[in-house]
Order: sequence, then C-alpha cells, then structure tokens
Amino acid sequence: MSIKYVKFIVAAAITAGYFLFLRYIAPSQEPYFILGIGLIGYIAWLYGMAAGLLLSVLLIPATLYIYNQFEISTSYVAYASSPAYIALEILAAVALGRMRIKNLMLSNKETALASANGKLQAVLAQVQELGGIHSLCTSCKKIQDDDGAWKRIDTYLLEKTKAEFSHGMCPDCAKEFANQLEPKPAAGRTRL
Repeated sequence: MSIKYVKFIVAAAITAGYFLFLRYIAPSQEPYFILGIGLIGYIAWLYGMAAGLLLSVLLIPATLYIYNQFEISTSYVAYASSPAYIALEILAAVALGRMRIKNLMLSNKETALASANGKLQAVLAQVQELGGIHSLCTSCKKIQDDDGAWKRIDTYLLEKTKAEFSHGMCPDCAKEFANQLEPKPAAGRTRL
C-alpha cells in the first residue's frame, strides 16, 4: 500500500474520529469544537492549503449541526460560528499549507543536494592521486611502478590517472634532433 493511501486513510479516520468525538463527548458541555482547528491544520499539512480551507468551510456547518442537537449553552454555538473562530480555522489552513509547501521545497532541494553529493563522491572515488616518491631513470626517464617494473612515464601516468598524452617535441630537443640530421663533414676533407 502506497503512502498516498495511508495518508488518506489516516486523514479520513481522524476526521471521522473528530465528528464521533463531538457527537458523543460534546454533550459534556465543553468546547471540543476547538479541536477542529487542529484537524484543519493536519489536513492542510497533508494535502495543502486548499484542502484545509475546504475542510474549514465544511467543518463549520457540521460542527454547528452536532452542537444544535443537544441542549448546550448557545454561547458554544456562537463561538463555533464566530468570525474569530473561523479566522483561526483559515489561519491554520493557510499557515500549515504554506509550511507544507516550504517543507516540500526543502525536501526537494535536500534530495537534489544528496544526489549531487553522491555523484561528486563517485567522481572523487575514481580520481587517483599520485603521491610519494617514485623512482625515475635519469637517462631514459622510465618510472618504476609498484611491482618493480620499469615503464615509460606516459604509460605509467595513463594507467594511474585519467590523463592522456599526445607526442610532440620541445624546441630544445628539436634543435638537437636537427643537429643530428645535418650531414657531418668527412674526416680529412676540408670544405671549400
């Protein structure tokens, strides 16, 4: 059973409980109709401001009907239909309905933040940081890996990080390479 149906069943049970409470406890001549404000606030929290306002409109005549069935002081009937009491019902519906909206927005933001944090943690888990001291050949510039094998530094970094390499030649090496390509004069011959 989904939470939507559970909320509906709980709201219906509480509303029915309120009316049964008024029907059977109200003859004790106490102002139990005030509990209606709590009921309206609860419904507004569950279903929003419109549902709370609708319930407040329906609750007033129902409460007055129940109270008019008994020989109760007319002051309770007057209180239950007074503008102040109606304003409290509307205030409960509006305030708790707005709190519900803000709570839902905050919940959505927290969910989005948790999702973004999870993605960030997953990316951070994939990042490997090179640290410590590594042996590097002074001549060929190969690096010794954790197993003791010597590898080209670009191969080693490609295995350990997400870095990719393309090959090129720095200006100093380009000059040296060009010098190696130049033909050398043969020994004993002079240039003219």
